Amino acid sequence: MRNFISSFFVLASLPVFTALTIQERGKVGRSRLTEALRSPSGKLTLSPEVVIPEPSDPTAILLLSSGVTSTSEMLRVEAKANAAFVEGSLTALQTFCSEQEQARGNFPGPIPVVYFGEADDLAAVTEAGAEGLVIVTCGGKELTSLEDLTSETSWVEKSKAAMECGLQPIPEVFISDDTAQSWGEEDMEGLVSKVAELYGEDPVSILLTVNPVDEENPCEQVSLPKMAKALGKRTPILGSVRAQAGENRIGQEVARLKEAGFTGALLRSDCMPGLRMKLDLDFVGAFWSACIGDLKSLKSKNFNFQSRNWMDKSASLEWAKYQNSVIESGALGDPESSVGLNTEAGDYKGF
Repeated sequence: MRNFISSFFVLASLPVFTALTIQERGKVGRSRLTEALRSPSGKLTLSPEVVIPEPSDPTAILLLSSGVTSTSEMLRVEAKANAAFVEGSLTALQTFCSEQEQARGNFPGPIPVVYFGEADDLAAVTEAGAEGLVIVTCGGKELTSLEDLTSETSWVEKSKAAMECGLQPIPEVFISDDTAQSWGEEDMEGLVSKVAELYGEDPVSILLTVNPVDEENPCEQVSLPKMAKALGKRTPILGSVRAQAGENRIGQEVARLKEAGFTGALLRSDCMPGLRMKLDLDFVGAFWSACIGDLKSLKSKNFNFQSRNWMDKSASLEWAKYQNSVIESGALGDPESSVGLNTEAGDYKGF
């Protein structure tokens, strides 16, 4: 009995993927992603896109690892993100995933990591620790009908190759604003069924990106297709959010996704005005921690331009720290322009 207990704790202390086959990794990844991207309470899940650029400066290279580790920890512990969509080198991905893995057995535990980038060696992506992979459909071309999904099949082949490596493919589907206006519940149901037909099983999730009318303004508000909430119980549908932070723009987009029937929101790096390629990863982590914390705290409330900070004292203090960091960076504009806001009394502009 003692030997059994000893062996159990040894196995429990090992990384979850260490002793798993590729097939088992795929099953574990599918389960974790499904649980993370679909809230049992029906709340919208929130996951950030984290871009980790390759530094060229020798000093920045040395600091990159600690910055990635810090960002990973903040997204899990402070932001309490549902998942992390990471774009960067495989080295950066491995560092990010390693930090998450070290939290296994603790609270909060590791969040699923989805790789958001080009990768010729899919097995290396799996070994780095990712559980999912975003697959751009049809070369990034906008769909005008569901039949367009079969006009170019390399994305399907890559998806199946990913599954063979233990990764869960998440197809990113692009549509125009006009198509979004015309699509309804039957079209969205058909989209899931068509991808399932091509994959041989329901996808773990689908990422829908509606391109703006003005390509030079990717952050402008776009139309959203309507879908039945029951569809999310079959396959979580994520919507891309590109609204720039400030004036509660992100909060409004998240509310619109919820109303349209989406299961979750992927908060794209475009939300950080002028900071997409910023190398200060500590700031990136703090930004998303403040943003997601704000959205999760207030998304079920009526949020106005001026809002009394109703949170408890400790949460209020934590919010103040992050808000100060964001405001000082200039990401939300000139703080002097916040006319009528009594920040000392708890009023603030939402993300």
